[in-house]
Amino acid sequence: MIRDLDLTIKALLRGGATPGSALANATVSFDLPDATWRGGLQGLTVNCYLYDVNENLEMRTYEPWVSTSSDGTQGMRTAAPVRVNCSYCVTAWSTATTDAVLEEHDLLSQTLNVLLSNQTIAAAFLQGALSGQIPPYPLVIASQDGVSKHHPQFWTALDQKLKPSLNYIVTLALWPAGAQAQAPTPFSRVTTTTGQITPAPTPAAAPDALRTAFTTAEN
Repeated sequence: MIRDLDLTIKALLRGGATPGSALANATVSFDLPDATWRGGLQGLTVNCYLYDVNENLEMRTYEPWVSTSSDGTQGMRTAAPVRVNCSYCVTAWSTATTDAVLEEHDLLSQTLNVLLSNQTIAAAFLQGALSGQIPPYPLVIASQDGVSKHHPQFWTALDQKLKPSLNYIVTLALWPAGAQAQAPTPFSRVTTTTGQITPAPTPAAAPDALRTAFTTAEN
């Protein structure tokens, strides 16, 4: 699933880039951006490093997931999926000998523009198992947690200089391993009624004596 998410992000950046732009011609990498990796760069590169995977507790639910068969004759109940946040540190890298920083800032700006233009990942970009994701499609979240919270320490640990980055979080729906759907419940007929089922009783006729009294009073 996570590998498919990597491929999805790559397809999103490729498909969303302006033709002929720096982003359209850049390499998209998912490797750890340490000093060794940087030494092997061949050109402009967007690095999307997955640094954290955790459950989205705000989206946790214990309500069962109810679905119907394709022909609409059977109902099925399964445990609700677990929503998982996949957090990426997105950076831009240049191998230019002059104005490398300007190239990186331009590339990072183009990357940011694509991500902001796709608040949810369109179905056309979803790869592998993600193409079967339940609605809503993978959710993009902007967050100040993660790498940005400990920015200097993160780059120091990688033996790198402080670098601007985007914190990109995608929330996926995952079913726990071994979760089985309950036996389908067939139904042959569904009856829907609205309003009053039985007619209201007709008021009883007035007794003869009472009717006579009304007649006398009128006379």
